Amino acid sequence: MSSHPPSEPKLSPLLQTQAEAKNSIKAFSTRLSNNTPLHDRLPLEIFLAIIQLCVGPVMTITDLVALQLVCRSWHNIIANASFLWGTINSVEGLPAVRKALQMAKNSPLDITFEEFRSKMHQIDFFNLVGERVNQWRSLVIETEERESAVVELRSRNPQKLEKLHLIVFGDFPSMTEEMILSGGPPAAGLKDLRLTKVPIHLASLQLSGLKALHLEEIPSVPVMEIITIISQSPSLEILHLSRLTDLILPGQSTTGQPNIISDSRIHLPFLATLYLVALPPLFLNLLLPALVVPHLRHITVGCQLDEQPVAQFLTVGMQHLCPSLNLITSHSQTYAVVLSSRGYYNIRIAKLTLTITFDTALSLDHFQETFDWLSSHLDIGLPDLPLHLTLEDCNPDPSLLEWFTLRANVTELSLQRRRSRDIVSKLESIIPFLGRPTSPPSSIWLLPHVQVFRTNLVGSDGSPEIVEMIENRHSATCGPQFPGLDRALPGRFREIWLAFGVMQYRRPPPNHTFLSAVVRVAEGADLYWQGERFTVRNGAHPGTQSVCRAIDNVDSDAKSG
Repeated sequence: MSSHPPSEPKLSPLLQTQAEAKNSIKAFSTRLSNNTPLHDRLPLEIFLAIIQLCVGPVMTITDLVALQLVCRSWHNIIANASFLWGTINSVEGLPAVRKALQMAKNSPLDITFEEFRSKMHQIDFFNLVGERVNQWRSLVIETEERESAVVELRSRNPQKLEKLHLIVFGDFPSMTEEMILSGGPPAAGLKDLRLTKVPIHLASLQLSGLKALHLEEIPSVPVMEIITIISQSPSLEILHLSRLTDLILPGQSTTGQPNIISDSRIHLPFLATLYLVALPPLFLNLLLPALVVPHLRHITVGCQLDEQPVAQFLTVGMQHLCPSLNLITSHSQTYAVVLSSRGYYNIRIAKLTLTITFDTALSLDHFQETFDWLSSHLDIGLPDLPLHLTLEDCNPDPSLLEWFTLRANVTELSLQRRRSRDIVSKLESIIPFLGRPTSPPSSIWLLPHVQVFRTNLVGSDGSPEIVEMIENRHSATCGPQFPGLDRALPGRFREIWLAFGVMQYRRPPPNHTFLSAVVRVAEGADLYWQGERFTVRNGAHPGTQSVCRAIDNVDSDAKSG
């Protein structure tokens, strides 16, 4: 037998791990028990998130002062966190602005002046915050005075700005004279620029390295200045150009097209959001083909096309973006189309949005070209994807609905009046066509797969045409077969959303007789009136579990109807 004493048993890996965890917790508790302020022990982002959960995304000085009243500890923590006090808005008034400047100390300042809501005059506000101009990190000015906004910037000349938004409201006579924004060297660290209705001499800013560029309703902007800014900002993540209708194009080439960027490419590897709306087609035909945007996630393109074939525009401007377009739309389970008599159509598939406008009437030929182009270039099987079709103030021909019946899978239909009843519209005339097959020899039911029906074409007396249409479609599923039908009979509506039309300042009470008739013929569909659920008190069908709106005497009304 061995005379050596037994060796001490080794800890198992699990017990060793537990021991290490206890030591770590003990060490962490020791660190927490010291006198270091809480905001110094937590990462800045976490502490800021905690405060924002208390006051919301917009952190006002009033909210911070209120939080200081919670207890002495909270008072001291917030007082010592100078970075919290750097958001300064003129709408809070003089005492709050002075308090913020005092508490912010040397922290970066985010300055906002909103003329319409401001409790301070613009001159007084900027005289006060201008004393800390070297701490300005962002500046947002919303005003009716173009010149005064630019004067403030020119006189202060903030050099550390990362964000600059100059937004002018209202309709003003067109200004073509460009203003010099800065009185000295440009802010080299500017990352986010938005200019709305401010004719700024962009070249003088010497912009480069932007992450967000938003230009809207700026008159007489040379195209080359915009192209140069975009080209020199490879870190762009958001590009928003809209209503730049007076763009100055350079000289025409021999082919009749402006020769701006020839065969060069603009590489924007970080661009995620592209918004190009109400721009001249010539500019879009030049800019879009030049963009190399491998990580695009959201694209909105809207332009006016009265003469150029839309398929040509899409092929020239967007065909090279098809890999990105397919990535954007790859997980789409539905899509939406809006056709409006106001001269535009809109197609939205996930985060891909195309809006085409016209000076005159809506061109259905253009829309069909667009639909065919998307169907052939996207991998999602567009014709079979569930479609939400909206017709606004249209005077549609039944042949349009027949085209959608044969070419798309419409599962949700909205008939919407956006204008006054005084404006002539034949949108109501389409309802009877939904309630019967088309004429021989090729008889079909229009849009047979619609499950959700929405309309605000209901007057104070109801709409007998809607009741008849619903009854005919629902009875067709269980009635005798119609001879000569080429396609499926219509299915039952799952949801019906009804409302009064627009421009009714004193809406009459709901017509119970009409709504009761809809409940009766809808045979179990969920009915909504003015956005609220409408059901019979005792349940319109066994599956109804919740009643949001109960109407008395529905049965008697239904019988009398």
